[in-house]
Amino acid sequence: MNKNNAVLISNVRETHKQAIHDFLKTCTQRFLIVSPYLSKDMEAFLSDFDFSTIDKVELITTFKPKDPEQITKPFQLRDFINHFKNNYPKLKYKIHINNSLHGKIYISNYGDQMILTSANFTRKGLSENHEWGLLTKDRNVIEETLEQLYQTIDAEDLTENQIQKACMFAEKYLKDNPDWAKVPSIHSDILESVYSSQGEHNQNPQYFLKPIGHREKPITFETMKDFSGIHQKLHFSKKYPKGVKKGDIIITTAIGAGSILSYFQVISGVTPVSDLEKLENSDYERWPFFVEGRNLSQSFGEKWFEHKLQREELVKDFKQKMPNIPITSAGGFSLGSLAYGSDKLKITKEFAEFLISRIDEKTT
Repeated sequence: MNKNNAVLISNVRETHKQAIHDFLKTCTQRFLIVSPYLSKDMEAFLSDFDFSTIDKVELITTFKPKDPEQITKPFQLRDFINHFKNNYPKLKYKIHINNSLHGKIYISNYGDQMILTSANFTRKGLSENHEWGLLTKDRNVIEETLEQLYQTIDAEDLTENQIQKACMFAEKYLKDNPDWAKVPSIHSDILESVYSSQGEHNQNPQYFLKPIGHREKPITFETMKDFSGIHQKLHFSKKYPKGVKKGDIIITTAIGAGSILSYFQVISGVTPVSDLEKLENSDYERWPFFVEGRNLSQSFGEKWFEHKLQREELVKDFKQKMPNIPITSAGGFSLGSLAYGSDKLKITKEFAEFLISRIDEKTT
């Protein structure tokens, strides 16, 4: 096929499902699924495809407020995650939400080929309905499509924890409204509840400095570890971190390098690590609680080891600029408790804003 020509894909002859099978045979990096509707039996449906050669699957779909999707979509997304966790544990997955989405698109790797179609990612859509689409390898068209897709995302990179909570909301709604399907008038917005970074009862957010790593596993400049992920789990020690609330700001710093890593807004309550997670990662025995944070400095987190914002140097700079303002909320003028293994240090708003301004300066 000439790269500027398009090939017709339809379910009248060879199905969309077969075209996607062909995609996956040559796909080694990423497979992108863009579809507002998803199969009701997502785990079984995904079993029809072989994802063993690829590194990542990304899904862009809808999760419309005050819509029957509030009750169905959480479980479809949970099944999507479970399929890859159980069958392809090394494969990475991402889920994004675009509530204005109507188009259906399938893209191999980062632009090798694309199907632009009317077929949703469902059994009927890919095999049974009379659906038509065009397959193209025109890289300019594909790159423009990708740019527009990622510009229009409403909620980026939903986490497994957020989806599990969405399922809990949906299960409660079903329990409280057993006849919802007869009159499908949904009055909830589950995604807003689990994705929002605003704490309903947190009108005065607190600020924390949190170490990442420990003496046995330090974070050094040489590791060049990437802390740019939009959502990250921030773990705490065996003492329940009851002072940390949704909406608070956490600035992370490396044990080892002594540098600032990134800063986050807390988007969840405190959650205990499951017993299974403890078995899979022995570190969680030491840090059995976590909150989810939304990264507000992704560009900095990717290159923190180049910026080298040293924690102690920042303290000196702050003291020179504001000598009468404490660093910690307890009135201290140093970060002493971090040296003794504290898993977080509550700091003043002034010191936090100073650190954040220095982080932002490096990426603007």
